[in-house]
Amino acid sequence: MPTRILALLTFVALCGTTGAQDKDKTPAKIAPPPYPTAPAKALETKEEIVNAAADHTQYRVEFNGVKDDRVPAYVYVPKRKAGDKTPLPAILLQYGAGGNKKTDYIVAIGKQFASRGYVVITIDSPGCGERRGKDKTTDSLSLITSERVMHFCGDYSRAVDYLIARPDVDKDRIGYVGISWGAITGITFCAYDSRIKAVGSMVGGGNFLGLYTAKSIAKAVSEGSKSSDPVVHVARIAPRPLLFINVTKDELILRMWAESLHKAAGPGAKVVWLETDHFFNGLDRAAVCASVIDFMDKELAKGRPAKEK
Repeated sequence: MPTRILALLTFVALCGTTGAQDKDKTPAKIAPPPYPTAPAKALETKEEIVNAAADHTQYRVEFNGVKDDRVPAYVYVPKRKAGDKTPLPAILLQYGAGGNKKTDYIVAIGKQFASRGYVVITIDSPGCGERRGKDKTTDSLSLITSERVMHFCGDYSRAVDYLIARPDVDKDRIGYVGISWGAITGITFCAYDSRIKAVGSMVGGGNFLGLYTAKSIAKAVSEGSKSSDPVVHVARIAPRPLLFINVTKDELILRMWAESLHKAAGPGAKVVWLETDHFFNGLDRAAVCASVIDFMDKELAKGRPAKEK
């Protein structure tokens, strides 16, 4: 059985078990995130140029994570005319299981967003990329425990701490785009981080064991939840704009998982179904990405000052 499928099946079981034992009674509107954050912790950022292209500069950036480790990342910054200091929109972009900041499709998407005027950051999550082998729990199954999922989310929070510290980023126009595993973990992260103003979820899903009913999801929303399953967190994203892109021939995310997440998100979410597989074979991937950028352009424009619109 391929490693990515085995890992997903194990995650499915963990999500269901964690949710069934949830006892957090914190009211929804003041519920703290189920993952750790460290906004007051110094970032101690280091950066170096990786590539200087015609329309953007790519950096390798490193900063302090939510725990006592360093988080490597790629950052793509659009090139502008001399003297143009208008703050730019930004995107936290995260990949699927087995990926990292150097994965070809993520680099391509990062560059495409940069060509449209976005500062983009993609981090190496715990156990991924340069962080693989940095601790004793880097096998594929340990990476999907509830604790590790929340570590992912905590470092996403630190990535946003980094973005808002940049003078060229408009802190009121930050979005999140996650693909597959990046979508699954990203929903939980975005649900509790109001700095994310718009969310794009591509080939993600939730309610993997079918344990959650409308009643139990509503209870989790009102009382808080420490579950790893994004279905119990997604409603907290509203009324912020949320785009779901799912596919009809997905080998990894069953249609019922995708539809369960869509339903839990509420009627305000935009749902797009494409006729392809989990890897978008047969489609123009750049065109699919362009549609996500169009969504972000529209939704993040609402945070721009009137004189800039």
